Amino acid sequence: MSDREQVLLEHGFVLHQRAYRNTSQLLECVTAAHGRVGLIARGSRRTANGQRALLQPFVPLRLSWLQRGELGRLTHVEPASASYELASQRLLAGYYANELLLRLTARSDPNADIFSCYSRCLAELADRAHVARTLRIFELRLLQALGYGLELEADTGTGEPLRAELRYAFELEHGACATTLEDPDADVYSGSDLISLREQVLEDESSLRAAQRLLGRVLRVYLGDRPLQSRLVLQDIVSRGL
Repeated sequence: MSDREQVLLEHGFVLHQRAYRNTSQLLECVTAAHGRVGLIARGSRRTANGQRALLQPFVPLRLSWLQRGELGRLTHVEPASASYELASQRLLAGYYANELLLRLTARSDPNADIFSCYSRCLAELADRAHVARTLRIFELRLLQALGYGLELEADTGTGEPLRAELRYAFELEHGACATTLEDPDADVYSGSDLISLREQVLEDESSLRAAQRLLGRVLRVYLGDRPLQSRLVLQDIVSRGL
């Protein structure tokens, strides 16, 4: 990126905002063509400033800014469409998706697939889709968009396609390998559950719990030891498969 760049009417969402100096805000946004960007919204905390109501999470926006160095200066914002109406556990799920993006992405790293899977997640939550299923599929799509996709096509030991009736041990760096282990504490998954995750079906409790366990393992690798605050709040919800 050059030292100075003007961006006009870029599709985006606010992921997080905090107070900046006396009347301004520092925004973290995800955008369609520029990835995650940090923007200063000057004067946006003033009561009379019309931007304040727009610069909220889950509102599809068109953003214009002037980029100098790491942070840009917001020059214009307008709604791109109606806000996604999220409440209760769906609102918590939306904040969980926001926190995942903030932790797993870097500023100024364009990735249209990330914006797409995030937009789809919000649309599905607003459409009252199953919360746990929506989050698991979002996690899977996000990992794929980041280049961390799971190998769920074939047995890494034999090269044969995964079979629903078999059980598989899953190694994060390689994939699934058929096993006869019966230890309930072993990291083993049924072939049907792995196929359900690959096909993004997840229509029963078994496949949802398996997806939660496997994707949770993968995410911990990339998130490190610091847990997601929103995930702690959602833990009870997700564990009950709501």
